[in-house]
Amino acid sequence: MTRALLTFVFAAVLLQAPAVAGEWTLQTIDLKSKPQSLSLKTGKNKLNFLRITTARGERLALQACGADLCAVPALRPAPRRVLPAGALPDALVSRGKKNITAAYLGDPTERYPHGVLGDRIEAGSLYVVDRQKRQYKLMLDAHSVFEDLSARIADVDKDGADEIIVVKSYLRKGAALAVIELDRPGLTIKAETPAIGRQFRWLNPAGIADFDGDGWPEIALVVTPHIGGTLQLWSYRDKKLDLELSLDDVSNHAKGSRVLDMAAAADFDGDNITDLAIPDGSRRGIRILSFAGGKAREVARIASPGEVVTELLWVRGREKNIRVLVCGLETGQLAIMTPPGTATAGKK
Repeated sequence: MTRALLTFVFAAVLLQAPAVAGEWTLQTIDLKSKPQSLSLKTGKNKLNFLRITTARGERLALQACGADLCAVPALRPAPRRVLPAGALPDALVSRGKKNITAAYLGDPTERYPHGVLGDRIEAGSLYVVDRQKRQYKLMLDAHSVFEDLSARIADVDKDGADEIIVVKSYLRKGAALAVIELDRPGLTIKAETPAIGRQFRWLNPAGIADFDGDGWPEIALVVTPHIGGTLQLWSYRDKKLDLELSLDDVSNHAKGSRVLDMAAAADFDGDNITDLAIPDGSRRGIRILSFAGGKAREVARIASPGEVVTELLWVRGREKNIRVLVCGLETGQLAIMTPPGTATAGKK
């Protein structure tokens, strides 16, 4: 098979200063087929280990071609996924390092035929494995489902034990965000955001971090990402969820897609507080948002030649002190976004 090398210039130099001013640089590589998802080799957060899956079933990798990078067919197939018994066919097993070692969604059901994630199958249960390898199960009643693919594990109240964060949808009231704890009786839903209030209305988590710099983590989520998406930051303390702030004109999901990680959390503006990179409401641009001090501020906006359709990743470039944002576009391109203060060469 002849490899068609699709080349763009990515001559990286060391980052000279925090990205506090100036314009981001966007470069693209033509993949000839719509990208479907992006992934990184486990533990390898670098462009060299990026894998691109396309709508045609191709699996591409990036490799150095002199001073440039080329997209070529990946030599190795994707690793075979082995799911636990009872898991959703497309479930993602989350791993934890504290009291919870693994969590995943299971017991498929069709009682809520929304199809926002590409099919009519949702999860009826949550499975959790603790440090002693004991398994726990939380089964929902007939009036709700877990409308999600990933049960996120994070210590969102700083009590030293991890919680589970997952989207729970009610058949008549739509989606809510649930925080679930593992304690002596087992798994318990401790708090939920208010349900959206209408059937077939959904929300998608966007990240968990200390976004405002107060020392406590917040849960970022997007309410109705397909119809006027609103970003919200919620804090979880004393077994309660409190809304900290909200912001319009965002989206982190394409309807029918299984890609949920269309946002990246990192310190983009150099103030030592985590920011959020997320598509705008049209998904044709990336917004870099700061929430320092509890106030939303747009640090930068990066125009895109097409709608974002894959994960949005913050990865190391070819030099260890360079980081770039990467995503796939519906135009069949891979977009590479370089922060201000980083010199890049133009296309050949």
